[in-house]
Amino acid sequence: MSSLMEKTITQACVGTNPRTRARMKALSKVRWVLATEDGWFVRVDSLMSVSLTRNAGLATVYDGRDNEEMKCRFMEAMLHVKLTVVLIDQ
Repeated sequence: MSSLMEKTITQACVGTNPRTRARMKALSKVRWVLATEDGWFVRVDSLMSVSLTRNAGLATVYDGRDNEEMKCRFMEAMLHVKLTVVLIDQ
């Protein structure tokens, strides 16, 4: 996990107990996407087809409840590209 992602998730969890609705709500507000270093974004469509797009608005948005390391490795294997987690400003 990137240090920025780890810090953001830690901040979201402050003041909530594990396995509570409050913790899940806090984590759901940490939003991120997967992208390549040259500006392509990962998109998963309604048929679960994975592709890359230049349009950031079409990128699949994940949240703090998702495992970013596992999603990143899986999508890298599917697309044969190096990806990085990009936090979305809140």
